[in-house]
Amino acid sequence: MSRKRRRRSKQAVACSLKKKADRNEKRSIWEVATGWLSRHSVLVFLLVFGILMGLFYAFAIFTPFYQRDFLLSYLPFNARVSGAILSFLGQDITVAGSSISSPALSIRVAPGCDGIEPIALFFCAVLAFPSSFLRKIPGLIAGSLLLGILNFVRIVSLFLIGVYFPKALDIMHLDVWQALFIFFAVLFWIIWLRWATQNQISTRHISSQSQLSAS
Repeated sequence: MSRKRRRRSKQAVACSLKKKADRNEKRSIWEVATGWLSRHSVLVFLLVFGILMGLFYAFAIFTPFYQRDFLLSYLPFNARVSGAILSFLGQDITVAGSSISSPALSIRVAPGCDGIEPIALFFCAVLAFPSSFLRKIPGLIAGSLLLGILNFVRIVSLFLIGVYFPKALDIMHLDVWQALFIFFAVLFWIIWLRWATQNQISTRHISSQSQLSAS
């Protein structure tokens, strides 16, 4: 084979590798996720997720620390922060323990109104997904903070609804906000999933570029 033909052959191989790398780079996040599902059964993810959620509920129900120590501190904390926000918004607020009161309304931040379950749902979904733990840490921190802030928004909004639109309080409390919290927990997980799989795409692209350079 002549030198010119060998050079053309090498150029053709390099061009083929470059096209393949470009196709890999252009793969969507959804294709990466579905690629994972094709290689690993979704039942494994659901099984791990179910076990983690079961451990959380077992800890929450059967561990005295959770009921006696954690909630007794965490519920009043939610009440104090929410009361401070309501005071800033012009409400005449008094906070006692986990209760928030004004001349027009009094509510109590009870277990189940603390945002813990949606945070646990998000935590378990992130931990159950097969990805590097270093990629999970930023998602766990950011998701927990956002859901915690969202819970303050929920308490404040429910108090204001109770003051100005009392007829809508029950449906907002029991139906709308319950659904919204689950929605946001799933949404934050999807956002984290896109970020984590985007890192996988970038890593694959760098690897492809290295192969091109080596050739």
